[in-house]
Amino acid sequence: MVFATATSTDSAFTISRSIPKEETKVLDLWKQNPKADGRGVKVAILDTGCDLAAAGLQTTSEGLPKYLDFLDCTGDGDIDTTSVVTVPELNTTSTSTSIVIKGKSGRDLTLGESWVPAAGSELRLGTIRLYDVIPRSVRSRLLRERKTIFEDEHHRLMAQVQQNLDELQSQIDSCASASNTDKDDKDGDDKEKEKKKTDQDEEKKRLILRRTDNDVLMGQYQTMLESYDDAGPYMDVVMFKDNKTDSDGEYMAVIDLTADGNLTESIPFAPFAKSRQLGEFGFGSAVTFCIQVYDEGKTLSIVTDAGSHGTHVAGITAANFGADDPKNGVAPGAQILACKIGDGRIGSAETGTGLVRALIASKKYNCDLINLSYGEPSWQPDSGRVSEVFADATRKWGMTVFTSAGNDGPALSSLGSPGALSSPITVGAYVSKDMMIDQYSTLKAPIEDGEQDLRDTSYYFSSRGPTPDGLLPDLCAPGGAISPIPRHLLQGKAQYHGTSMSSPNACGVAACVLSAVKQKLGVDHISPAELRKGLLNTAASVDISDPFAQGAGLISATAAVDYILEHRGKLCQDLTVDVMLPNRNNARGLYIRDKLELAGPMTFDVKVLPRFQHASVRTDEEMDEVLSFELDLDLTPSKSWVKCPERMSLLSAIERNGQAFSVRLDVEDLPPGVHYATVDGIDSNDRARGPLFSLPVTVIKPHSSVVDANNPTTTVNDNETITLKDNGIDFIMSYSLEAGAPSRRFLDVPSTAEFATIKIKSSAPNHLTSPHRVLIHAIPFVRGDLPNTQTQLKKLVQMTEGIEKEFHMKVKGGSTLEVCLQLLWLANASSASVVVEVEYHSFSTRAPTLVTSQPLAISAGREFARFGASANLRSEKLNPSATLDSVRRTIRPSSYDIQSGSGDRDIMPPSDSELKANPELKASDGTEIYNMFLKYEFEIDSEKSIKVTPFIPSLFNQLYDSPLDSQIWELYDSNSQLLECGSAIHHADAVSIGKGKYSINFHTRHPSRQVLEQVKDVPFELVMSTDALECKVYSEMAKASTPAVTDDGRKEVGVMVLRKGDFQDLYVARPTGDLPKWVKPGDVMTGKVSLDKSRSGVTSMQLTYQVPPKSEVKKLNENKLPKDKEDEKSLDETVFDSKVSYLSKTRSKNATTYRELSETLLKENSTSISLLSELLLFAKEAKLESDSKDAERVKEIQKVRDLLSVSNGGPIDESALAQYFGLALPTEDELQEDKDAAKLKKKMDEQEKLLQATLLALADATATLAISDSSRASDLDISVKELKKWPSFSDAKDKLTYSLTLSRHLRVCKENIGAAIKILMDARKDQTASDSYKQLTKEMLLIYKILDAHHLIEDTKNTLYKKFPPKSTK
Repeated sequence: MVFATATSTDSAFTISRSIPKEETKVLDLWKQNPKADGRGVKVAILDTGCDLAAAGLQTTSEGLPKYLDFLDCTGDGDIDTTSVVTVPELNTTSTSTSIVIKGKSGRDLTLGESWVPAAGSELRLGTIRLYDVIPRSVRSRLLRERKTIFEDEHHRLMAQVQQNLDELQSQIDSCASASNTDKDDKDGDDKEKEKKKTDQDEEKKRLILRRTDNDVLMGQYQTMLESYDDAGPYMDVVMFKDNKTDSDGEYMAVIDLTADGNLTESIPFAPFAKSRQLGEFGFGSAVTFCIQVYDEGKTLSIVTDAGSHGTHVAGITAANFGADDPKNGVAPGAQILACKIGDGRIGSAETGTGLVRALIASKKYNCDLINLSYGEPSWQPDSGRVSEVFADATRKWGMTVFTSAGNDGPALSSLGSPGALSSPITVGAYVSKDMMIDQYSTLKAPIEDGEQDLRDTSYYFSSRGPTPDGLLPDLCAPGGAISPIPRHLLQGKAQYHGTSMSSPNACGVAACVLSAVKQKLGVDHISPAELRKGLLNTAASVDISDPFAQGAGLISATAAVDYILEHRGKLCQDLTVDVMLPNRNNARGLYIRDKLELAGPMTFDVKVLPRFQHASVRTDEEMDEVLSFELDLDLTPSKSWVKCPERMSLLSAIERNGQAFSVRLDVEDLPPGVHYATVDGIDSNDRARGPLFSLPVTVIKPHSSVVDANNPTTTVNDNETITLKDNGIDFIMSYSLEAGAPSRRFLDVPSTAEFATIKIKSSAPNHLTSPHRVLIHAIPFVRGDLPNTQTQLKKLVQMTEGIEKEFHMKVKGGSTLEVCLQLLWLANASSASVVVEVEYHSFSTRAPTLVTSQPLAISAGREFARFGASANLRSEKLNPSATLDSVRRTIRPSSYDIQSGSGDRDIMPPSDSELKANPELKASDGTEIYNMFLKYEFEIDSEKSIKVTPFIPSLFNQLYDSPLDSQIWELYDSNSQLLECGSAIHHADAVSIGKGKYSINFHTRHPSRQVLEQVKDVPFELVMSTDALECKVYSEMAKASTPAVTDDGRKEVGVMVLRKGDFQDLYVARPTGDLPKWVKPGDVMTGKVSLDKSRSGVTSMQLTYQVPPKSEVKKLNENKLPKDKEDEKSLDETVFDSKVSYLSKTRSKNATTYRELSETLLKENSTSISLLSELLLFAKEAKLESDSKDAERVKEIQKVRDLLSVSNGGPIDESALAQYFGLALPTEDELQEDKDAAKLKKKMDEQEKLLQATLLALADATATLAISDSSRASDLDISVKELKKWPSFSDAKDKLTYSLTLSRHLRVCKENIGAAIKILMDARKDQTASDSYKQLTKEMLLIYKILDAHHLIEDTKNTLYKKFPPKSTK
């Protein structure tokens, strides 16, 4: 790829290299009118958002700001700022003049004196993670860069430890050497020698222990390095009203861009349109941002781009590098409204929320044009809520929408949405021969007397029409450009190609056209219908013509201007006229594709319907328009094989809902291939206007229809052939491929065929021009609710001499299979010859519905499922296998909430007609969109992590045609940590989650509250992966119906050949292996059954197994000993327990009363376990009045400790207790048989539990004391030694306290930092409770501070924030 840079050798009017303008006659238009450069035109760019600081996108050609505004329409940068605090009074006793508040993240925030509002003023708080607001590409780069920095810091830390290890080892070796020297010394006092040896041994022991701890520390450091997972910085936000410049006050936002809480030097930001403020996130990101404030300060929007695409698109449309600069965009005078519709939470994919909000915003800012270079597979065009709003944007709100056709060509019927919608102008990707050389350095093909000229054509990838109902793209424009990209990609410009580039080029051309027309006529607005006619009726033909990619042709600026000026004001010029076929489900075109259709009736009814826009109650002017509308039209077919009436009189026809005429097709004599024609409605009195409406007609005549057993070979074009093989079903086809031209073959698929094998190889390779790359694109059938992406074969093949490539694809019997080949010419434009073989196969197993066929199901009450295989077309290898590898669990919502949408973003404005009829109406008087939030809850009960993919099956794969405005879901763990997001059209990445509770928040929207109420129970499905379970395939029902039987000599079906005409019964048995323990009854296990393992991609069906209730079968005569009843308590014991219960109620009320009563009870029964347990709780929790509370706490717990001992009248003989638990304890059966043994065990268990709790409380309190008073370290050492004698804890809180105590003991008493960290890290692995995890982590932070490990402190705090984000107040 070559990044060509334009040089101004002549002038900007003759050179157009980086962003093509010469091809579309924009340069010619500028010659005629230098001010027709888009000035006076506003263009909304609906995309990933833009870098507001990118080169060439600062001002227009006349010095206006390039950007009207930058809006995040997705909500992925929204920050909840409903948390409110007030500015505190300045502390007069402090020397500091700064005000400090607690941020929402929990961090202390020091406010700036220059901007902090007056005391008592309201502050709104929020917080955001950097990685949540920057593009994924930048996040990936920062992760790499920050990891390198972390590793450098960490390696320095590890190097210090290694130096300590080496130094300690040297000292240990010196001790050993000195000891050996003393052994050899025969002189001296023996006592002195013994003392010296003892000292040396103690020193050596100390050194070895220190080295061991450093070794442990090194291991912990290594673990930290290996487990490093950068959570990224988190930043607090403070919002306030600035009353200095406006009595009402404008919200300003201060963002902690340094992520350290110091806001003293921070600059407050206002919404971008107010002061055009830009910010830049630090940490090496180079990501610029602006802010928006919505809903009276309840939401702060941090607006960034989600990728480079939007900036590149904006640059193509309207970049301005200066007067006459050839690097300029197509319309350097136009202004841009940047609308981010690519949601960063889902990889910058568009959402319905983003699209609808962007269209609303475009109208709010009075945009003339909209560009949407996005797209998804097309399901059912012109249906669904988003499609409706696009239609409203064009017809009701008067904005012209340009959109990309998609990049899924070159086969027919590959057009996606929104390119398949009626309302936008859909743009295919065109490439000129100059672009091939300038942008791609294309190598020309050699010919005898030099080189073959390149030819203008469509890009191979440009999606083609017709849609299933017959619609084609509208026109084409240059589909490649070198344009600005965001600074965060660390380069200024880039060369991209795609229909994403052709659409903004066409949009820029339209901006120049509007600019010229507005200036000439002195008007503010040109209707979308008028502009569309001007562009389509003047489009130029392309050298290599392809209406399925190019529509009317290449957009032409000068011709469009002339057309609009000439025909402005004529009847129907600014009116949309819809054409449809009522008997074909209101299809927008006539598309005959399959052989059966060709044999059917060839006469079709057509309805023509003018679309008049009007207020809810028509005005007099609107009544006059419909009453006086009458236009004589000539009906003109473009090809002789299309027959239609000669004329029609077009009326408003509102009462009849349109006017009708018939079309007849005469296809008998058409040669094989695809044929295209139109039926145009042209003004009889002004034919120069061109079509006022047009019906596209596409007919495919299969190539297979012109060969048979008697005439097996026929010539296609000049030097290509198609041959029917001897078996009468398979084909051999030769292709001669030329640069820029797709070559298509259409085959009628045998009625019983299920899949095809396609083989491709080079023929007559030329060593001068080889190798070639060939794109093979095969589409098996076209159906309205199933996009080509679900069924097609699309492979890029490097053609190598003598090497045959083989592919398999599913087909549908009776449909027409297109096998389209195109030579990739970007590097090598030389022609190539290839041969393709197509073989059909079938097991006659699946219903002929291809992708949507029903699964093979094993129900919960049945042990097997039956199916069969037959070889109807040819002998087939049968080698079946069946596995289940995932679990599907369906969950219902636990709660729902319907709310009004944002008053600033979610009100669809009234139509232009309504506003004209009612001038007092405002945009806020439009239609409100409601939000519904559903909450789903589920639990994972698996000891190891499971990969889970949530989605809503009933709404999935619907976006533009979805019945709801939008859908997005967020998966959270029990700590409110966001784990993953998903949307309507793309599966999210599978999330690995462990044991615990989880929730899914699902957000959808609709303008009807009733609709939302009716779909509030929509089920969610969790797809959970598991290890594959084999299901055996048998040929006998008797074997499959008893799958658990294994010793009867049974055999599965192995490799076998089904001869043509043979049939084989097959039975899939349920899995006999153990199901995962976490699988529940009602879950459905899914997998696949393949008829041939080696071709599983095309011979497989979905297999399901409904999980039955778990087996609870028991042996009938299993006898168990009856349990002994516990001895009833005496009256005295019951009374005493009541007294202890009363004592517990006074614990927090009156310490004096508590102590007096406890003394009385101790005298009454000093061995009561319940009493001593209550006294321990009081010692741990009581409010202490002493100045030294930690020491007093230790003293109180020590009292209880003393009371436990038998020597002090207590119940516990520690020696006897230790001896009891040191012996082999009685089994459950022995305890049932021996009542005395059971009593003794209960007594000992109670004593052990009390002793453990007391020792733990004492050690914990002593550790707290020793941290503040190092002189008490010896007390801690004694307490821990005693505690370690009874170390087994089952309670989670006790385990936490034990770990913290041991870590503190090692740190304070032993100075064993490594061991202290290890205990905390090991304990943290087992903790699921958030508070426990936080406590252990905060303890680690204290140690990191001692180690001066700032990088560990920062990383740990960031991770804590990510795992335990602040709770939303919404």
